[in-house]
Amino acid sequence: MKKLFLTISVLLFAFVAASAQGNMNQPGFHDLSVSAGYGSSMQFIDNYTKIISDYPSYEAKDFKFFPTVSAEYGYRVSERFAVGAVLSFQVADSHILNEGRDNTKARDTWYSLMPQARFFWYTNKNMNVYSKAAVGLTARRNKYTNNNDIIEKFRDFNIAWQVSAIGFEYGNIVCGFAEAGFGTQGFIQAGVRIKFAF
Repeated sequence: MKKLFLTISVLLFAFVAASAQGNMNQPGFHDLSVSAGYGSSMQFIDNYTKIISDYPSYEAKDFKFFPTVSAEYGYRVSERFAVGAVLSFQVADSHILNEGRDNTKARDTWYSLMPQARFFWYTNKNMNVYSKAAVGLTARRNKYTNNNDIIEKFRDFNIAWQVSAIGFEYGNIVCGFAEAGFGTQGFIQAGVRIKFAF
């Protein structure tokens, strides 16, 4: 595993070094990014609805949300347009009350994969202003543990989506970026992006 990570790191460094002198915001360039977001649509919905809709007496309370972590890939098709994919992961903990008596711990985990597109409103060597749209699939895993340590696990699939009305990116090879919007990744997210060419 360490050798694989080292090999990938060396190759990525070589790609970056080979194109370090140019403008990385041109057609044909690739980017990889990692980010953290807050306020995911899935977490928002769970905070204001019952977790188990088939049993109205069961209600979720005391939510604890963790930031949504995302990894993204992008390919610059043209000066104004890029396509790629988003992989995101998020977790929420809560307690479920059965008519106020049975205290059950719940953990919801979401795994999302979405194709994405970015449109660049403004672009130069060191700065980009853009909008992003993504839609795909979310796999949700629910784990419930009650006072008797009985665990039930449920899985389902839903639509994943993200619309970031505005995104700002600064840097040529290694960039910092922030986005504001709504969806699977959250209403605000920030991260680091690295650009390279094959």
